[in-house]
Amino acid sequence: MSSTAIFERKTTQSVTEMLARRVVEGEWDEGQPLPSEPELAQELGVARTSVREALMRIKAKGLLVSRTKTGTRVLPRLQWNMLDEDVLRWVWSGQDKMAAAQHLMQLRRIVEPAAAEIAASTAEDSSIAAIERAYHNMDAAGLDRAAYAGPDLEFHRAILVATGNPFLVAFGNGIQAALRMSFELSTLQPGAPRNSLPLHRAVLDAIWSRKPEQAKEAMNVLLSLTEANIQRGLANRVG
Repeated sequence: MSSTAIFERKTTQSVTEMLARRVVEGEWDEGQPLPSEPELAQELGVARTSVREALMRIKAKGLLVSRTKTGTRVLPRLQWNMLDEDVLRWVWSGQDKMAAAQHLMQLRRIVEPAAAEIAASTAEDSSIAAIERAYHNMDAAGLDRAAYAGPDLEFHRAILVATGNPFLVAFGNGIQAALRMSFELSTLQPGAPRNSLPLHRAVLDAIWSRKPEQAKEAMNVLLSLTEANIQRGLANRVG
């Protein structure tokens, strides 16, 4: 790839990020048209082709729509695919991280305790063993937050897989980005990974013991700690 092509690709990516963040920050109201491609290109000091390609990428994510006579407009937020990794990242980079974090935790509280309950009732031993492997990898990570994050994600995904419910498994694939974002903040607290490890163990033990109600409650306790860590992490960032 030529240096010119690499530069153009980087420029398009940069323009995509800038415009997408302006959309999610509400610079243009829902249904309101964006400035024209020439106007945006002049404002940003880039080629019109970079703006056009950036807008196409954002449209593909469902944030914008283009029509011949009305131009490019912002779609209602309720139509956005909020579990798309790019969309979630753009929303997460916005000013109201607390609201985004609260919405993510609401989603997790709806899904994960029920998944733990189902896993304790119906999971195959091999599926529970996968949860346990993830737990041991978390334990091995020690205080290394980066090393802890991957196994932590796998632990929660493995519980969804252990339900044997294809809809929950597919949903789990969709919430990976949401989980990553919440882990990013929940593990910022000193010692947070080690402090959460016994609560993960409690979830695992309840599932191995085939105690659905206990597994559900253990997951709720774990998520309460996660939520508290997220709130403290956000408060520290603001401070």
